[in-house]
Amino acid sequence: MGIMETLLIVALCILGVVVLGTLRNGRAALSLLVGASAGLVAVQVFRVHVFTILVIAWALYKGGTHNPKSAIRIVLIAIPVALMAFTSVVGDLVNSDTLVYQLIGLAASSALIIALSTKEDRRQMLGGLLAMVTLSSIVGVLQVLKIVPLDPWHLSVSALGRPIGLYPEPDWLGMFAGVGAVMAWRIPMRRSLRVLAVSVNSAAFILAFARAAWIAVAVGVAVVIVTSWFARKREKDHQSTRGRAAAVGVIAAATVCVFMFVPTLVNNLATRLSQTLQVSGDDISGQARVRQFDSLMRLADMAPFYGHGLSASGRVGVWGDIISGVASSNNVASNWILAMWVDGKYLAVPFIMLFTFVAMKSMRTIEGQALLIVLVSSLFSNATFFPVTWMLLALAMMPGSTATTPLIVNQLPNGTKYAGNQNARNGNHRTKVVQDAMHRNAPAISPAQVDGTTNAASSSLLPS
Repeated sequence: MGIMETLLIVALCILGVVVLGTLRNGRAALSLLVGASAGLVAVQVFRVHVFTILVIAWALYKGGTHNPKSAIRIVLIAIPVALMAFTSVVGDLVNSDTLVYQLIGLAASSALIIALSTKEDRRQMLGGLLAMVTLSSIVGVLQVLKIVPLDPWHLSVSALGRPIGLYPEPDWLGMFAGVGAVMAWRIPMRRSLRVLAVSVNSAAFILAFARAAWIAVAVGVAVVIVTSWFARKREKDHQSTRGRAAAVGVIAAATVCVFMFVPTLVNNLATRLSQTLQVSGDDISGQARVRQFDSLMRLADMAPFYGHGLSASGRVGVWGDIISGVASSNNVASNWILAMWVDGKYLAVPFIMLFTFVAMKSMRTIEGQALLIVLVSSLFSNATFFPVTWMLLALAMMPGSTATTPLIVNQLPNGTKYAGNQNARNGNHRTKVVQDAMHRNAPAISPAQVDGTTNAASSSLLPS
């Protein structure tokens, strides 16, 4: 057993002990573990993702509830997946006979989450994902500091070596750390936890030197900022923002120290950034991606309307050579859209549209923004068949899982408290507040008093 496998087992054991020791609710513990397993890569039992196994265990656990209207969302997932599964039967260049089963398992996991999860389940899943990603980022930072032993990766790119955390390669650490930094910035939590999670994930995100992750996070943050600019302004939520200033301070202090004491790393970062949007002569990985793109387009041009079959895109080698006659060691191409186009051609269009539409529609939610980051990163390093993609898809398809408008607790002049989002103070909700006050024999309150006291009311976030 290698060092990385040992670290993974130890990490899972520690997380399991912590979860089971601190949560009395078994369903909450399983939800947290489901989220944590989504933060792992290629951890499988007999080629079945541990994530899928945990989702099934979670679904079978006592206390599940059926979500109304979930059937429509499940059908929206089932149809594109069924079409891609069909290509594995009729395709002429299918490279793996088992990838289709992984796809079906991941899609079934998403369907179960959509059908049975409560809002609390989804909150725990996001928390578990953040916990695992942060743990991996901590390991990655310790690898750079030489506290955790690791053979150095790509010293020509970074003088300190590129860390991998708990993942097979640095690109995955960069993507997950980027997702973790964004989640830690937005999820309501204690100040100390936010400072730790934002700082550690940001450090791993930078030190991984993963250009795909840098682009993905930049796009994800920019899109949310632009869309929020045109959205209706909300009341400031103090609980969801506390600790942000301290986290920024820690990152700024660390940046100053790096500039002062590790100038080589600064030069490496500048070089890497300059190669992000253009391919230079000495950029080996950039040249490889260009060749892969050309080969994928050539392979797609030769495909029938149903494509070459699921996993056929994996026959494009690292340097763009098309492997035929023998099985390739890879089953997916680096660009998820081109990979699906080669595998399923026109049958892949619903699959591509599903992920794109859900990500764009939900991008102002935490899970939607995280899904957008994963999909943009997958244009360069394909994570389509990772559990995190399918869990985020399921969470993003659920209405109000992490609403962009927080719940506000408001106190009326007579002491009556009510909860609702920003828009809930108008219309029928005002009548509901008046009726509740009368039912409790409280002094009569008019709708005008409800509206007139909102600005003076004390407000705080109800953690979702």
